[in-house]
Amino acid sequence: MLIILTGLPGTGKSTFSKKLSKKLWEKGIDNIILGTDLIREQFPQWSNEQEEFIKNSTDYLIKNALKDYTVIVDDTNYYNSKRRDLINIAKENNKNHIMIYLKAPLDTILKRNIQRGAKIPNEVIIDMFNKFDEPGTKYSWDKPDITIDTTKEINYNKIVEKILEIKHNDNKPFKKEKKEITEKENIIYNIDKITRQIMGEYIKTHKLDKENIKKISELRKNYIKSIKNKIDLDNYNINIVEKEFKKILNNYETL
Repeated sequence: MLIILTGLPGTGKSTFSKKLSKKLWEKGIDNIILGTDLIREQFPQWSNEQEEFIKNSTDYLIKNALKDYTVIVDDTNYYNSKRRDLINIAKENNKNHIMIYLKAPLDTILKRNIQRGAKIPNEVIIDMFNKFDEPGTKYSWDKPDITIDTTKEINYNKIVEKILEIKHNDNKPFKKEKKEITEKENIIYNIDKITRQIMGEYIKTHKLDKENIKKISELRKNYIKSIKNKIDLDNYNINIVEKEFKKILNNYETL
């Protein structure tokens, strides 16, 4: 089984994952906690160029661990595309998944970050907060199974009960359910993913400041919003979307 955690830094994911891991072990569920930080922290100096290797290595570990263990993914997973990739890994391995969304108010997160030494600058967390794809707000498949406010007491026994209920169906044929991804949702997801990639490349190439990054992020959101209701399932072409969005960014250069 794959347990996908999602939430900003400072929401308590690592503390939660360790306590959950112990509770599952006490119930006889052999498990392992994995995440990108496991690889990231092995570099003497971090750089953005390492991220593709970090992601691929983490995915490789998760895929192999799923063969023998319940895997808890301790990561921010703040884009729905990241969560979708993990869900696909579970399906490819014929395992069920559960998504747990941990949240807390921004001011609480920033205070916690300072208390633990501010390894991540507060301005980075604020930027992540503004970019965060809150689970379930865009796609039905992305709706979390459990949402936890980490400013309140957490009932681990209740969480474990739900996990055990879902895990019981591991290795059984998947049934169509409310989380089944529709064709339209899949198209929107692909549009979201490709435009995010294009925007990321544009930011790196043009070395944009925070204000300009915010502006083109808004352009991307407005573009996706404008085409959501115009999607023609029979004539959809991702190449056209790619050209259109690149044109929008090129026009932005002239502003």
